[in-house]
This record gives sequence, structure tokens and C-alpha cells, in this order.
Amino acid sequence: MTDFEREILAKLVARLKLEDLDTGSVTPDTLLFGQGLTLDSIDALEIELMVKEDYGIVILTSERTRSTFGTLGVLCKFIQDNMYRDIPKESLPSLAGQKNTVRPA
Repeated sequence: MTDFEREILAKLVARLKLEDLDTGSVTPDTLLFGQGLTLDSIDALEIELMVKEDYGIVILTSERTRSTFGTLGVLCKFIQDNMYRDIPKESLPSLAGQKNTVRPA
């Protein structure tokens, strides 16, 4: 797992209150919904809000698919490919002054 995938997993655990999750068993191929992390539609809304607040991406209706939310790895790639696409980093209150967010290579 990459540093960025670990960062996203940690944020998901905190935001979705998944403290009982064995993070050591999560891989980039772990499904987010259904089997895997067994997240639901409310969790999807929380993920969308996290992605907007932390990475400046407003997820479009057409992007609410498995190609965005299928697995942890797919979600991370979507975020890296679209980071700050819709909202500049400087405009995000959650990232103001932060320098530790892992950026795409």
C-alpha cells in the first residue's frame, strides 16, 4: 500500500468511525461497498464531503460509480488524478497551511 493509500484509509477510518476495522487486512483492492469495508450510502456522502474538503474535488453525479468508489485503490487514484480540480488548495480551510498531504508523483 502506498503512503497516499494509507493516508486515505486513515481519513476514512476517522471520518466514518471505523475504529474496529482491522486496517492491516485492507489492501488497495478492498471493496468499499458491499463486501470489503461494507460501507453504505450515508458513508458515500461522507466520503464525497471528505474528498471535497480535503482534496478540492466536487464529485459529479456521473462520477458516482465503481470507477470512482469501487475499491480503496480506485478511490485513491481518482483523488490523485483530480486533486484540487474544482477548488484550489489555498481555498480549502481544512488544508490551509498544511504541507504534509501526499501529492501525486
